Amino acid sequence: MQITHLPGRGLVAAVISSIGIRHEGALGLVSTGLYLDLSRVLRNPADDPTMRYRTGLDDDVYAHVLKTPGALTLINRTAVQLRALAEEVPVGRLVRLTVACQGGRRRVR
Repeated sequence: MQITHLPGRGLVAAVISSIGIRHEGALGLVSTGLYLDLSRVLRNPADDPTMRYRTGLDDDVYAHVLKTPGALTLINRTAVQLRALAEEVPVGRLVRLTVACQGGRRRVR
């Protein structure tokens, strides 16, 4: 897990996690915060056999997903929403973003 500190009125930690909606019980992992289902929005690297068993930590997988038309706009809009949420939570609390994809391996970097 990587924790990112967002600037603002005080220290707020943002936790971003990825779940695979094809896995039984995945939606049960969603707690508070923002939830985005990107399972049909961004390119699915698993559709390419050379990327099937790799993750978003691999540069070519990361680049493949970012080549989806509108991907950077989506990322920027999500960052705005996460910052807005961070302004609303008490200092010292966590802000959570859960991102759903098909398998849960390729969206987090």
